[in-house]
Amino acid sequence: MRNSAIALYMLSALPAGAESFSLQPPLACDLQNDCFIQQYVDHDPASSFSDFTCGPLSYDGHKGTDFALPSLERMAEGVDVLAAATGTVVAIRDGVSDVIFSGSGDVDGRECGNGVLLRHPGGWETQYCHMKEGSVIVAKGQQVEAGDILGEVGLSGKTQFPHLHLSVRKNGQVIDPFAPEGAPTCGTAPSRTFGPRPSHMRQAA
Repeated sequence: MRNSAIALYMLSALPAGAESFSLQPPLACDLQNDCFIQQYVDHDPASSFSDFTCGPLSYDGHKGTDFALPSLERMAEGVDVLAAATGTVVAIRDGVSDVIFSGSGDVDGRECGNGVLLRHPGGWETQYCHMKEGSVIVAKGQQVEAGDILGEVGLSGKTQFPHLHLSVRKNGQVIDPFAPEGAPTCGTAPSRTFGPRPSHMRQAA
């Protein structure tokens, strides 16, 4: 069940003078106990990588935030993926098997696995990837409210652990909700994000 006691909000604000876009947590889980943020958007424009604090929780070219589950057993129990903001379903995919990615070519053209793409006012989009096969319960053209269930966390597409990959875009440009201005906040967590980084966060191999 979603832990409403934790104020977990992302603020995706454009530079001064532009409108803001607020997001709710995209998973019905407790980020302090039974799920965690595994990786953030990559802020290093070179061939290396760094997260929004100039730390190592990303990989080269990563364009979203990964919310991971601790085990396949937790995935099997079912963890709902929630709409992070009110919007319209513009694309869905289902029917991709929940299997650990084993190499190039296995998921060409379906790297996101099962997923949902929502369009929001003002040129914003949120994309939800790696959802569980058969779990997507929304349809193209459907209007959803923030917090509505889209499906469940899975292991589909190009992934080696059960998680939700959430991408946020403004007019096609990737926005890191933890550093929406685009500049890393090295060593400092912004005041309004998904909350403090849990102590049990770990970097994927």
